[in-house]
Amino acid sequence: MMGTSALQRLAAPWRHGRWRSGAQLVAAVAIAWGVATALHLPESFWAVMSVLIVMRPSAGSTLDAGWDRVRGTAAGALVGLAGVYLHHHGAPVLATTLGLVMLLSFASVSVPGMRSAPVAALIILSAGGIPGHSALQVALLRLAQIGIGVGVALVVSTVMSEYHAGMRFDEGCAALLRGIGRRMSASRRTSDAAEIERIQAGTRASLGRLAALAALAGSADLEARWWRRGGTGGSYRDKARLAARIFQDATVLDRVLRLAPGAQAEVSQAAGAAGAAIAGMADALAGQSAPHDLGELARCAAQASSRHEASNALLAAPLNLLLDDLRRLQAVIAARPPA
Repeated sequence: MMGTSALQRLAAPWRHGRWRSGAQLVAAVAIAWGVATALHLPESFWAVMSVLIVMRPSAGSTLDAGWDRVRGTAAGALVGLAGVYLHHHGAPVLATTLGLVMLLSFASVSVPGMRSAPVAALIILSAGGIPGHSALQVALLRLAQIGIGVGVALVVSTVMSEYHAGMRFDEGCAALLRGIGRRMSASRRTSDAAEIERIQAGTRASLGRLAALAALAGSADLEARWWRRGGTGGSYRDKARLAARIFQDATVLDRVLRLAPGAQAEVSQAAGAAGAAIAGMADALAGQSAPHDLGELARCAAQASSRHEASNALLAAPLNLLLDDLRRLQAVIAARPPA
């Protein structure tokens, strides 16, 4: 039984398509080593190390990690050269090296993009192991090798991408909105405490997906700038912010619908219109339909705003907030360039 379980775990990546990331990394490592060797660079495995550090499944996330490594390494190289200059003018080697590395380590916590700076500085400050090369030459060699590694990782991840960040963002955002729409519709059809708690647990779990979407939006924007040099459909970060606002609007509206003392027919109508509008917008975001018609939700919002009863006043604000944010998302989807 244990042998069968181990074989199943080994075969899982092949069944589920996760072998692609492994093949992508293997190809990038081989190409980076080959390029560094063909250029006769000393210690060509530094290019391989850069590939291992920055490689990601998508081009956008690889570019993000690669840019952080390049700028962090450049800053570390400059500080390392300053340390070598101090060494040549009589500064204690051990104290200077430790002091500069600790300073960069502290800075890397405050500026995440500088995480590779202490490593680069330490390499240059202790770079006496390459005969015939000065400290400046070692710094330039390191930068060249890191550039090769980052460039190869970007090209390979673009050609062999397991997924495109923009497409995955749209799919994830659509799934999040569908879940919100389903929970809003279901919450009005049940009074069972256990079912209500399950619906609320799903709402809380969506908060984690919102954070993941915000991170993915950055990679998607990088891919969009890299390939399309911008677009007219707004940034993915804007979509992520709109999705978060719609999530908040729907959560507030769901709570208000539960507390609204008005006629149950009107409350159920508002819940159904809101759920259908959110679900329809999710389908439009995923490219499965045209942007959803928000007429029914607009009618419910106008009806709640036109009356002066307490129940309608309570419904008017969240309905109008949700309607406004859905209209913004509708405009972003309509302006999106074709795939």
